[in-house]
Formats: sequence, C-alpha cells, structure tokens
Amino acid sequence: MSKANRKPTYFLPLFTLIVLIDLYVGSIGDDAMRHFTKPLILISLLVYFAINGRKLGKPTYGLMLMALFFSWLGDAFLMYDGILSNYFVAGLLSFLLAHVVYAILFIRKRNIPFSRAFWLVLGLLVLYGGFLFFQIQAGLGALKIPVIFYVAVILFMALAAFGRKGKVPQYSFNLVFWGALFFIASDSILAINKFLIDVPYSHLLIMGTYSTAQYLITQGVLDQEDP
Repeated sequence: MSKANRKPTYFLPLFTLIVLIDLYVGSIGDDAMRHFTKPLILISLLVYFAINGRKLGKPTYGLMLMALFFSWLGDAFLMYDGILSNYFVAGLLSFLLAHVVYAILFIRKRNIPFSRAFWLVLGLLVLYGGFLFFQIQAGLGALKIPVIFYVAVILFMALAAFGRKGKVPQYSFNLVFWGALFFIASDSILAINKFLIDVPYSHLLIMGTYSTAQYLITQGVLDQEDP
C-alpha cells in the first residue's frame, strides 16, 4: 500500500511509552523491574505483527515472527550478561540468528540489478565494518572470530535491506533500510561500550536505537505489499 493509503496505527504511541518506561527503569538501575520492561519491547512488537501481519504471505509472516522471537531471546540472554559471560555469547548467537532470518526475509524482496548505488552502499558498509572491528579488536580476546562473523552478518542484513529498493513501495523500503542502519548503530554502541570505552548514556543510546530499529523494520515489512 502507498503511504497515502496506509491506515493510521495506534500502536506507535503505546510502543513509545513502553520504550520510555524501559529507558527510565534502566537509567535508575532497577534491574528487577527491567526483567519485565525490556522483554516487553519485543513482546509488544511480536503481538502487533502477529495480529496485523496475517495479510502477508505465509513465508514473510513466519520469517518475521521468527526474527522477532530470536531478538526477544537475545534481549533475555543479554539481561544476564553481567552474571555469566556465556549469556553474552548466547545473546550474540540469538541476534545473529535474528539477522540471518531478517536477511532471508529481505532477499525474498530483492531487486536483482546491481546498480551503482548498490556497490556504493556495499563499499560503505564494508569500510564501516572494518573500521569498527579495528577499533574494538584489542578488547575482543577469544570473541574475535565470533564478532567478525557477527559484523559480517549484520552488514549483509543491511545490504539485503537496501536490495529491496524498487521491489517494494518506497515507504516500506525507507522504513526497513533505516531500521537496518539503526540496528548497526545500536550494535556498534554496544560493542564500543563493552570492548573499548565506557560510552556516556550507553543504556539510553543502545536501547533507543535498538527499539527504533525493531519498530521500523516491523512496520516496514507490514507495509511491503506481499501478493
């Protein structure tokens, strides 16, 4: 559907409220309350998509639910990162699977021609990924190989999102591609904060960009006009 024909959604104000509550709870260090507020972000998106995504084809519907589920699982594991280091690896694996599923979902709506813009975006993503890895590699230790793989997958996911250009309505393309970029921003801040330096207001920056990414991708997929 075109932007002009889209029905207004009343989910965004509710979602924004959920995110703001989680940001506040995290900023005051209420870990017990965060066990409720943080998972609620993805749960709300799962419910929203499950209700409104039935108009899409079954593959799109199933893949999107799977990606949101793996993201929720990643959130759950990362809440316990400070207790046991294995939880960080489990969270990393969960988000890796989410990005793989997102990439598969986006590739299904790819636009085959490799335009100049495609190669430009590919080059910029590779340059950024290399620069980020160079900055954090000293602090990675045994996680160096897994992080290389993770960075490659999330960059491929963003490239797959760009590959939808011309194959879906422009509004859907914009939402999903910007969502992928916000995802890269969120993971970059998280990586810098964990492996390089303490980032001021890291909780607000990470969760703000992450929540924005997940919402934009979810709404963009809902608007992509499956047959």
